[in-house]
Amino acid sequence: MTVRRLFPLALLMTFALASCEKEEAALPAQPAALLQSRWQLTQIDNFPVTASSYSETGKSYLEFVELGTCTVGLGPCNNFSGRYSLAGGGQELRITPQIATRAACPVQDLETRYLDNLALTSRYEISGDELRLYDATVPAPRLLFRRTAP
Repeated sequence: MTVRRLFPLALLMTFALASCEKEEAALPAQPAALLQSRWQLTQIDNFPVTASSYSETGKSYLEFVELGTCTVGLGPCNNFSGRYSLAGGGQELRITPQIATRAACPVQDLETRYLDNLALTSRYEISGDELRLYDATVPAPRLLFRRTAP
């Protein structure tokens, strides 16, 4: 990864984590299965995701950071961050619209669908090493992820 690509990532992560720290005192207990993993994106709606983000080793992912209920991740084109909240005994999940870097790439439409579906999330399920994110309008998951090492 070049310095040019690392700088926006470092800057984005700094802002994301700095904003997370402000709400630390008011956090409810968070489910460990959701938080202690990096979730690699495998499917958007019915479309399998095989597109690499920056290289064959840099696949699209999502992480939930317990400190301040923040999300961080990598789409097919850009790094992103935002916030999440849990309710209803832990299965209800809301994810804010994510703030992303602005690099253009050949799969920009796919990334737009990814980020839009994140913001539509209303609940989640974890089964084994698979995370499924659902919105309130369709019974099938909008996004599928596979657990990987952080």
